[in-house]
Amino acid sequence: MRDRTRRDVLRATAGIGATAALAGCLGGGGGGDGDEDIEALDAPEGTEVVEVGPDGNYVFDPEELTISTGTTVRFVWLSGTHNVAVSSQPADADWSGHETIEQRGFSFEYTFEVPGRYEYVCTPHQTQGMTGAVVVEE
Repeated sequence: MRDRTRRDVLRATAGIGATAALAGCLGGGGGGDGDEDIEALDAPEGTEVVEVGPDGNYVFDPEELTISTGTTVRFVWLSGTHNVAVSSQPADADWSGHETIEQRGFSFEYTFEVPGRYEYVCTPHQTQGMTGAVVVEE
């Protein structure tokens, strides 16, 4: 009876191990942070990228970006439940940010034409200090 129980345990354990290995092959596991699979990080030349929540942190990276007028900025979500809510901008600017909460892999772009300082927050994580700014210079 003891050998049979041991054999049954080994069989069950082997099945669990095979299932886990298959899940890893299908993308359920693996090393690294997985950001390399987000195509939106490969922005066209002349486009700047702001990472939203890299490595699951409550930050924008870079926290402050300085650009010239006419530059496009691509915001790329590297973790979920974030948005880009405008908190201040130049008086004659019309940037609306992206207030909808989005998940990993989402991106949007905006071309900044009006010089000045644009400040934004992630509404769900504002109290954790998730703030950012784009400074547009002529």
